[in-house]
Amino acid sequence: MATIKIKYALMILIITIITIVSGYLLKSKPTPVALTFTAVNSISELKQALKIAAQQQRPVLLDVYAEWCSPCIALTQQTFPAANVIPQLNKFTRLKANVTANTSADIALMQYLEVIGFPSLLFWDTQGNPLPQIKISGFINAETFSRYLQQPIIFPHPFSASQNNPQ
Repeated sequence: MATIKIKYALMILIITIITIVSGYLLKSKPTPVALTFTAVNSISELKQALKIAAQQQRPVLLDVYAEWCSPCIALTQQTFPAANVIPQLNKFTRLKANVTANTSADIALMQYLEVIGFPSLLFWDTQGNPLPQIKISGFINAETFSRYLQQPIIFPHPFSASQNNPQ
């Protein structure tokens, strides 16, 4: 009888230790930061978001996607939350246009943006100018996307008078 009590006490002690250690390990792991994207559902909503971003002098990334699109899902699940991508995306005003429903507003937005495939990632610079030359169509992995986001065209250096006035 005494040996059974000792076995139960040891079992409870082991379970308690495992619970404490696993709780510590779970708590010490950094929790990934979820990126938020602002939904745009029409050309007018897009223009308003672009205006606000330009006033804040932030570049814009617009993800045009459809829920049935497997490369779109992979982009959202693998590329955007990658540790090397999150700090760079935090410099952007992030927008998403879900065109799954294929409504007249969705069609008008896709035509306005000249989107013909999914996912389509479109960019605007800090002044609100579109950057069609760096549009991404299709899936892109995190490493390539991270390098892509570092292009000088997205974050141009401020113009200074000394650059235009050599001595």
